[in-house]
Amino acid sequence: MAKIVRSDRKGKKWKVRAPDGRIIHAGASGYTIAPGTPKGDNYCARSSGIKDKGKWSANALARHMWGCRGKKSYKEAAGKIGEDY
Repeated sequence: MAKIVRSDRKGKKWKVRAPDGRIIHAGASGYTIAPGTPKGDNYCARSSGIKDKGKWSANALARHMWGCRGKKSYKEAAGKIGEDY
């Protein structure tokens, strides 16, 4: 497992190290996330249409942080800084 931490890349919020050593950065800094709200549902619906590249992609990390399950967002499923991904 890998820990989700704050990104040091300009313009990004989170990062995680993939098992192959790559660092995945995701989330636009300056924007807030709101899992479990209509805003979260809209994000999950939009991002569900992005081609799946597996768990170790920026889209997958962002969807985890938003708590996406299909096209819905759930607050209790949302990821947090410092937890395992």
